[in-house]
Amino acid sequence: MSKALPTKWSGKEVGVTIGYGFLLLLCYFAADCLGFLGPTMWIYGSAIMTLVAGIPYFYIAAREPRYGTFTIVGILFLLYGLLGGSVSNPPYLILLLIGLILPDLIRMAMGYQSFLGTLVSFVVFAFSKIGAPINVWVMPDWCHGQAIEEMGEEYADALVYGHAGALQCILFLVAVLAAAVLGAYIAKAVLRKPLTKYGMLAAPSASDTEAAA
Repeated sequence: MSKALPTKWSGKEVGVTIGYGFLLLLCYFAADCLGFLGPTMWIYGSAIMTLVAGIPYFYIAAREPRYGTFTIVGILFLLYGLLGGSVSNPPYLILLLIGLILPDLIRMAMGYQSFLGTLVSFVVFAFSKIGAPINVWVMPDWCHGQAIEEMGEEYADALVYGHAGALQCILFLVAVLAAAVLGAYIAKAVLRKPLTKYGMLAAPSASDTEAAA
């Protein structure tokens, strides 16, 4: 008989989830900081850091196989957006709320210990973190004005006018998707032992162990 998955939260488990939530937050804060290297890096920063973010995401997903794990993480991102004033931007807020709600629902539907289910939830999570750069295409005038205030007119022109067009938007979205999938498999490779321990990955069989030896 398989072991029943936990449903209740202890203070320790909430604390651990918040801790790894901060690591995820740090990944995407670093993505924003990449913007100092240039407009293209600001746009693609979220995709780049998604390659790294898969590691804390998959660890906490495996360690806490219950509803609410990424609701807690989503609340941290919402508080960060509130403190930074970013939630006044509609695309940012909408995507943030998607990231707060959907990952847990996906894991509940596909199985909390399912690697595929966690991968799908991570893809949604990754897309929920593009609320700032997506404004280059959905609210270009607003984005241009904000960039002028923060980085100057030359930077703003390169950011918005240099990346205008549907093709540039499609390339960006494909990059985020590819980064999320690749980030999931990077996490699988790095975290094979803990993911196996917590039941997300199957333990190697005796025949596999003998073959490896």
